[in-house]
Amino acid sequence: MKKIIAFTGSNSPNSINQKLIDYILKEFPNSCIEYLDLRGYNLPMYSPEIEQKGIPFSAEDLFQTFTSANGFILASPEHNGLPSAFLKNHIDWLSRIDQRFFGDKPILLLSTSPGRTGGSSHLEIMAKLVERWGGELVGQFSLGDFYQNFDTRTNTPNKSKDEQSLKQLVKSLLNYKEQPIGSYRTQREIEVFINKTVNQYKNKGFL
Repeated sequence: MKKIIAFTGSNSPNSINQKLIDYILKEFPNSCIEYLDLRGYNLPMYSPEIEQKGIPFSAEDLFQTFTSANGFILASPEHNGLPSAFLKNHIDWLSRIDQRFFGDKPILLLSTSPGRTGGSSHLEIMAKLVERWGGELVGQFSLGDFYQNFDTRTNTPNKSKDEQSLKQLVKSLLNYKEQPIGSYRTQREIEVFINKTVNQYKNKGFL
């Protein structure tokens, strides 16, 4: 059975991006989506000096959790046009274990904010970096003017078009299928397939 990890890049107890994840969990209760709280890993701020003493166990544990997943949903808050320092720190540690820590698996990027653009500026940056981190981008969704466009009492977007768009993207992730080996045409597709195969053998202890 598939296992989709849903998490947010916020460390706020009142995160509005967390509410997007909560909405998905509510709407897809019998799916394979599992919530992951990054706050439980207590990672130190990355520095080469700390890394020289060894990768923290919590970072290794998080990497193994990522390895066990078949896909990801990330709701990322925007701080000054960029991902949060909290999320960036987790990415920094994971990338020191494996630059392609998403393991060539599908990922859906989400964001919301009180502002009109809903954090879309930083999602464009994230979308360009996901491939470097081993993610296959399925889609991205931004909800602007959160407090006007999201009902926190029912935990549901106010506009049906927003709700439909988000649901359709989640369904695309859940229905994501890898290409058959013979269908790879471009050099990049071949490289992704090779990296994925190598990672699978590594995870099983053969390499």
